[in-house]
Amino acid sequence: MTPSIAFALSTWAAIILLFFGLAAVLREVRLLRGMVTRTTDGFVAAPPDLVLGPRFAGAGGRIVAAVDSGCPLCLTVVERLAGLGADATLLTHEPPTTWADLAHGLPVISDGEAWRSVSHLSSPALMLLDGTGRVRRMLLPVRAAEVDTTLADWAGLKPGGDTGDAGVGAHSRP
Repeated sequence: MTPSIAFALSTWAAIILLFFGLAAVLREVRLLRGMVTRTTDGFVAAPPDLVLGPRFAGAGGRIVAAVDSGCPLCLTVVERLAGLGADATLLTHEPPTTWADLAHGLPVISDGEAWRSVSHLSSPALMLLDGTGRVRRMLLPVRAAEVDTTLADWAGLKPGGDTGDAGVGAHSRP
C-alpha cells in the first residue's frame, strides 16, 4: 500500500469517527432538551390548545373523557371512571343511545364539533377543562391504571394551575 492510499484511508476513517461522535452528541442534546421541556408527567410543557366550548365548561375544573364504543380501552377507562366515582363527562361522536348501557351512569354528550377537535388523537383521551371549556391538562392513557393516578394528580390542582414547565429540578432523580 502506498503512503498516499494509507493517508487517504486513515483520513476517511477519522472523518467517519468524527461524524459518529457528532451524532452521539446531538442525540444527547436532543434527549436533554426533551427532558428539560417536559412536565413531571412526561408531556411537553406547553398546555394543549383545545377548546371544547361552553357546553363543557364547569366550575373549578371538569373532567371529560373522549371515548368511542368500539375501543376496548375506552370501555375500560369508562368503567374505571365510574368505579372511582369521578365527576366526569363522556364526549363521543356516537348517539347517546349507544352509550346507554356502557356509560355506567356517567353523563354522555354527543358533539360532532367537539369530537372533531380531539378525533385526531388516539382514544381514549382524558381532559381536564377550566371554567371556559379550554383544556388545561390532557392524558392519552395506555393502561387503565393511569386513570387512577391522573385523577389523583388532577384532584390536587388549583384552578388555573400546572400548565407550564415543572422546572429542571423536578426531573432530577435522587
